Amino acid sequence: MTPQEKELKKTQKRLKKEAKAKTRVTRKQAKSKKSDHAQSEGTTKRVLREKEIKKNLYNRSNFKATKTKEKIDWKLSFKEFPVKMVKEVSKIKWSGKQNLTNKFVQVIIFMLIFAVVFYLIDWGFQTLFSVMHVI
Repeated sequence: MTPQEKELKKTQKRLKKEAKAKTRVTRKQAKSKKSDHAQSEGTTKRVLREKEIKKNLYNRSNFKATKTKEKIDWKLSFKEFPVKMVKEVSKIKWSGKQNLTNKFVQVIIFMLIFAVVFYLIDWGFQTLFSVMHVI
């Protein structure tokens, strides 16, 4: 954790504590007022203050963390690139000859079966249309 992030967290904690203290004070002030008119005025002021405090507390600028980009050592990464590529290629599981042969045969059989199915469907439509005298 960088010193900037630590400082940001400290300021956020401090702002939260201040906001809680302000809301307590405004609540006590609202309770201590005797007249209804003064009390209603105090509550509207309190509500406005609470909204302002919440707005300041939950403002996105308070939560922004500055990210420092690390410098890339291009010479080192250029030297390490072939090694990384070899490691990635070695992770690939290559199919064996028997496995490839089995899959090839399955595809050929699938194609032959569907060629016969489509031929029979075409032949059926031809006979149907010739019976209906469409063709």
